[in-house]
Amino acid sequence: MNLRTIKITFLVFLFSLISVFPQLSFGQIIIQPVESPANARLNRKRGLEMLKEIKSIIKGRYYDKNFRGIDVDQKFDEAAEKIKKLEANWQIFRVIAQVVLEFNDSHTRFYPPGRANRVEYGFTLQMIGDRCFVTDVKKGSDAEAKGLKPGDQVSGIEQYNPTRENLWKINYILYSLDPQEQISLFLLNTDGTSEREVKIKASFKSIKEREKERRERRNKKKESPYRCKKINAELIACRLETFSVEKKDINRMMKEVGGHKKLILDLRGNRGGYVSIEEYLTGYFFDRNVKIADFIMRDKTKERVAKTQKEDAFQGEMIVLIDSNSASAAEVFSRVIQLEKRGKIIGDISAGAVMTSIQVSMTNVRGPQGFETYSVFGMNVTIADLIMSDGNRLENVGVTPDIAIGPSGAALAQGNDPILAYAAKLFGAELSNEEAGSFHFLTPEPEDLDDEQQDNDEENRMPPR
Repeated sequence: MNLRTIKITFLVFLFSLISVFPQLSFGQIIIQPVESPANARLNRKRGLEMLKEIKSIIKGRYYDKNFRGIDVDQKFDEAAEKIKKLEANWQIFRVIAQVVLEFNDSHTRFYPPGRANRVEYGFTLQMIGDRCFVTDVKKGSDAEAKGLKPGDQVSGIEQYNPTRENLWKINYILYSLDPQEQISLFLLNTDGTSEREVKIKASFKSIKEREKERRERRNKKKESPYRCKKINAELIACRLETFSVEKKDINRMMKEVGGHKKLILDLRGNRGGYVSIEEYLTGYFFDRNVKIADFIMRDKTKERVAKTQKEDAFQGEMIVLIDSNSASAAEVFSRVIQLEKRGKIIGDISAGAVMTSIQVSMTNVRGPQGFETYSVFGMNVTIADLIMSDGNRLENVGVTPDIAIGPSGAALAQGNDPILAYAAKLFGAELSNEEAGSFHFLTPEPEDLDDEQQDNDEENRMPPR
C-alpha cells in the first residue's frame, strides 16, 4: 500500500461510520444487522433519554455560558432527529459522542454504557514531534507475535493518518466507541518511502481484570511516586510520575534534591493530578509567591498562586523534561518555570490538555417494572479553563519547549534515553544515552490513556446520580 496523502478527519469518519459499516456492533464485533422493532424502539427511547440528560449537564455545568459559540439546543435537536431514525445502540451512541465532540474540548466527552469486556490491542502509541511511534509492546500479545516492536513508526491506523490533533480521538473510537477484534497498522519501512500493513488481533479483558490493573498501577505510583538518581556531586535527576501524590512525597523528593546545585526534573508521561500539589511543588522553586494562572469558571474567576517554600526553596539551576504525554498539572508547572525564566524546558510539545473537568455518572433504567435492566453511562464535562499569567491559553496548544528534542526510533528500540543524556550534558555532566536509559525513567504507558487520565482525575469525580 502506498503512503497516504489524504487525511481523513475524525468527524467525517464518525458521520460516515453509520452508513459505511452497518454491520459493526458498538460492543464488540458483528451483530445481526436488523434488530427487532421492539428492541429498536427501546434503544431509541434510551438514547433520547441519555441525550437529554447529557444536554442538561452541559447547559448547567459547562464552564463557558456561551458554549464556545455552539448553539446547544440546535445541535442536540439535530442529534435527537438522527437517533429517531436509528435502530442499533452502537449507532445511537456514536451520534451522542458526535454532538459532545462538537465542543472540540479534550476534557468534555461521552462514555457509553460499559461492556463486560475491555479491548486491548497489545501496544502503546505516542506522538514524537509530528510522527507516531510504537513505544511499548505487551509480551505474549498478537502484536508481539506479528513482530511489532518499540521504535516502529506508524503511518496509519485503520482509516486514519495519526497526528497530534487526532490520535486521542482515534484511541477514543477504538477503545470506547468501536472496539475491534482486529485492527490494521501501517508501518513505515526503514527507507521511509514505503509502508507495510500489519493486522493485529485484539484481546478482551473483563472489568474485574481491568480494575485490578488500575489498582496495581495506582498503588505502584503511590508507593514510588518519584525516583531520583545522583549523576554527580552537583547534579541530580528526579522523575515525578504523577501530581496525584501527597505533600510529604514532594517533601521527600525535594529533600533528596537538597545539597545539589543542579536539577533535572523529568515530567515526561506525567498526566497531571492534584492542582494543590502542582502549586505546592512550584513554591519549592521560588523565593517569592508566584502567580500561576487565572482559573476561569462559569460564574467567577479565581487567581491561582504558588506560595514560596521560603528557606526550603531550591535555589539552583534546573531543567524540566516534557513530552507529548505530559498533561494538565505537568504542563502548567512547566509553563510557569518557563515564563518566570526559572529554568529550561526540554523535549516535545506537551499535550495541551489543561482544562479542569468533573466526571458525572448516570444511570438509565430500561424494561418493564420487575424486569428492569440498568445501564451506567457517563461523561466528563469541563468546568474551568486556565489562562496563564501571560494572558495565553495552553489548551489545545501545549507548552513549546525551549529546546525541542525527541528520541529516534532506534533509541526507543534499544531502550536508550538520549533526552535525559542531552539535558545532563547541558549541565556539563557526562552521561551516555545507554546510561541514561538504565535509569528507567521512561516507563511504558498503558495503551488506553483514558484509564491513566481517570486515575489522575479521581478527586474530581462526582457520585452517581
